[in-house]
Amino acid sequence: MTHLATAAKTFLAPLAVSIALYAASAPLAPAAHAQAATTIKAPIYGVTLDDLSNLNAIITSLTKLPHKPMVRVVFDPGTSAAEYYPALVKLHTVAYVMGEIMDSYYFPTDINTYTARTKELVYGLNGTVDVWEIANEINGEWLRKNPNGSKATVNAQETAIGQMVAAANSIVKGVGGKTAITLYYNDDSKGTNCWAKPQDYWKTWPTTFLSASVRQSTDYAFFSYYPYQDCSGLSPSWEADFSALGNIFPNAKIGFGEIGTSSLNAPVSVQTNLIKTYYPMVNTIKNPKFVGGVFWWNYAEQMVPYTKSYWTTLRDTIAPLKAPQ
Repeated sequence: MTHLATAAKTFLAPLAVSIALYAASAPLAPAAHAQAATTIKAPIYGVTLDDLSNLNAIITSLTKLPHKPMVRVVFDPGTSAAEYYPALVKLHTVAYVMGEIMDSYYFPTDINTYTARTKELVYGLNGTVDVWEIANEINGEWLRKNPNGSKATVNAQETAIGQMVAAANSIVKGVGGKTAITLYYNDDSKGTNCWAKPQDYWKTWPTTFLSASVRQSTDYAFFSYYPYQDCSGLSPSWEADFSALGNIFPNAKIGFGEIGTSSLNAPVSVQTNLIKTYYPMVNTIKNPKFVGGVFWWNYAEQMVPYTKSYWTTLRDTIAPLKAPQ
């Protein structure tokens, strides 16, 4: 099936122009490639930024949240690390930062492109990113050129995708950085799924297409979950599912790396329910590796400026929850 959530993933052309306005006052990226070893407190209250064009209002909204958030920045392939750097410096002063190397929206791609982009971002954004998301919704069938190809074709293309993740992992780990891998939650292990091929099953994709060394070195393992008019009808057992995720990535902290709806116009009741259901799981999931996350996809569009109602919903939802420690 087609991942409908990509329809909501808009990447705006004015981004490079807008963030370039900050270049004059921001420091240059340091030449050294070693990454800063920021201590990330848990739980994590995450939001996603796919548009930085309203940066000052974004920063204001982040500072008014009850707990220091983590922002997940979606890097557009057409915008250079140098153009992003000034904005990332500013964001890093008010939030933890997770940098998404390449959103699944931009696949299919090849290992040379993926490796080059990873190097550019990791080396060029030194000191401004705390976690590198080296694989986004990596088991989604839309990432390969032939979503409904033969078994041999699917296996070959997924193997190539796994090699891209391994290459990105080596680059990040080579500079002492932290990594995150996000799987698309597409099967509730109870007989209901929304994958195109069995190879796409989140539970078996990483053990089939990722090396043991990549899985063992992953710092954060996440689910992306879009239950409304996308991968609907599932009945997750989150305790069991997170236990399985933690077993696949034995040294990783676990949580949600992306949640949202396929449309900004989804009913308010649906979107509000998602916010009020998934952020509070930091208080209810018993797994000690669980750190929350969520990373609501449409933060820039729906929660900036902070006077918008969805921002108020987010604030009121997370205010009584556990403080990061």
